[in-house]
Amino acid sequence: MARFIEKKKCRVDEYLLKIRQGDSSVLGLLYEETAKQLYTLCYTYLRNRQNSEDALSETYLTTVRNIDKYRGSKGFNWLYTICKNTCLNMLRKNEKNVFVDFDDEETVNVLGLKEENTPDLADESGIIALSKQVLKENEFQVVVLHAVNAMKFKEIAKIVGEKESTVRWQYNNAIKKVKNAYERRMRDDG
Repeated sequence: MARFIEKKKCRVDEYLLKIRQGDSSVLGLLYEETAKQLYTLCYTYLRNRQNSEDALSETYLTTVRNIDKYRGSKGFNWLYTICKNTCLNMLRKNEKNVFVDFDDEETVNVLGLKEENTPDLADESGIIALSKQVLKENEFQVVVLHAVNAMKFKEIAKIVGEKESTVRWQYNNAIKKVKNAYERRMRDDG
């Protein structure tokens, strides 16, 4: 399993390097390798299928336009950052607040949440919005990759370039932070 993950990570870097060298024939392969995770990220920010698809397309266009800035390693992290920034720019342009409604069937399906895993939140912002507020970017990335994309900690460690134990610690720490923030909010509101 570890070899498969390592090869997958290397392929993203390999595809980006080929694109930087002018070989656009690997764009489809890069898309196949990364689109699901990046689309899920877009959806967590934009909560709309059409806007998420637009953001995903814009992510790949921005990637090609800025390929000369790619450093040659940690390709998925680079794509993730471009994707996140694309979503944030779209939100700024539209001046919208994004809320995740866990009662919305489309949201539950896209995020892969089952009814028993769906949080029962009294606040309007939802757990993902709260997570974005209280977590550092690297913690939020680990939570999204594990909780939303159902990636294993070994896989995430390869993507972010950390030890598996560090990723587990970051995830557990992040969950505690979100839980504490949620409990504080409930006390303050109650």
